[in-house]
Amino acid sequence: MQPRSLDDDEREEPPLDPAVERIRQRLKRLIIISSATLLVGLIAVLAAVIYKIGPGQDKASLAASAGEATIAGALPAGAKLLSTALDGRLLALTFESDGVVRIAIVDLATNKVLRRAVLSGALLPATP
Repeated sequence: MQPRSLDDDEREEPPLDPAVERIRQRLKRLIIISSATLLVGLIAVLAAVIYKIGPGQDKASLAASAGEATIAGALPAGAKLLSTALDGRLLALTFESDGVVRIAIVDLATNKVLRRAVLSGALLPATP
């Protein structure tokens, strides 16, 4: 085996056959398109992860007021609380007062009753 000379490295390769050159160009385009698609997908996944773990407006407003809150006038005196439902910063209180089922919607950010509704024809739950 003979040692390689500089002339071997500097020697130009013979030109490719035109058919092989076309295939090489197509392969080059395919690699570029595939790489770009992969990069866009990776950016989309990272953006979704950052969006999901980022602070939300509702979480921040509830965390700031994460103590015991008094909501004046949400339930009338003698009312029986039947159920509650929480949706973000809104709290729905379903209660029975004077034999009538009512709903009060409370904004937890301001601790104020936003709306009241009367459920006509509602069946009261059986008492244990």
